[in-house]
Amino acid sequence: MIAIRLLGGAKKAVGRPLVGLDRNSATVSEILNFLQGMSSEPRLLQPGNLIIAVNGVDSAAIAGASTVAKDGDEVTVVTVVHGG
Repeated sequence: MIAIRLLGGAKKAVGRPLVGLDRNSATVSEILNFLQGMSSEPRLLQPGNLIIAVNGVDSAAIAGASTVAKDGDEVTVVTVVHGG
């Protein structure tokens, strides 16, 4: 199982702080699709508004949306706050 920890707007969109994905592996893109499917506010889960870390490492520094999370990994999804 892949543990998905949700913070900020991502937590609000899904309605809980932790979700389990019962798969051996999934890309960041697949994880986002999974979360959007269970979200009451999928607009809060747009890739450009999120930082997604796999085991504490920003997926953008690995392979972006193609980064693979495996069974036992923890994925953290944080909403980026924009403002000026």
